[in-house]
Amino acid sequence: MPWLETVPMDQLIADHRQGLYPVTELCARYGISRKTGYQWLARFQEGGRQALADQSRAPHHCPHRISAELAALLCPARRKHPDWGAGKLLAYLAPRHPRIVWPATSTVNDLLGRQGLLIKRGYLRRF
Repeated sequence: MPWLETVPMDQLIADHRQGLYPVTELCARYGISRKTGYQWLARFQEGGRQALADQSRAPHHCPHRISAELAALLCPARRKHPDWGAGKLLAYLAPRHPRIVWPATSTVNDLLGRQGLLIKRGYLRRF
């Protein structure tokens, strides 16, 4: 006979709905922190059983991401001058667009790498 597996989340919610024990005691009984117990109960009240599924831990936004407008200036300039690096591109574009706050050279390099505009070069092996 297979074992009946119970999930603490389901048991906690079922016991809480019966109203026999306080949340603190239920959390201690199922070996979870009070913060987690209250979080599970709040999610269940907001969205039902579907809201209790695992959620993504990825950030919702990235505040330091290069904007599309900057990428639209940097990528065509790199295509026009394929031998220039990020530093030279910034030095070329900064006087032409003085109101723009330009990112760091390393950030521009990351953008160019993601767009496939950098040429990977092998390392020089020294003997």
